[in-house]
Amino acid sequence: MDTFGDRRPELSYPCTWTYRLICTDETALRTAVVALMGTSEHTLEAIGASSTGRYQRLELRVHVRDEIERNDIFQALGRIEVVRFVL
Repeated sequence: MDTFGDRRPELSYPCTWTYRLICTDETALRTAVVALMGTSEHTLEAIGASSTGRYQRLELRVHVRDEIERNDIFQALGRIEVVRFVL
């Protein structure tokens, strides 16, 4: 059983949310994130790579208005061709 049991942690919106991304092409991911986020303020920071260099890890921080927006961004990130995982 996890720390929260059957309940979800409560979030207070609006808030800053962090997505961790694992991708195969950092440049392509950066281009896709700019297209996805448009003029919304965000930061995208490289946080490492796999030992072989095949995968890159990046952290995207965005300000979200509500859970719907947070989940919409999560789904949109998952549809980017070079993204392997969104956490």
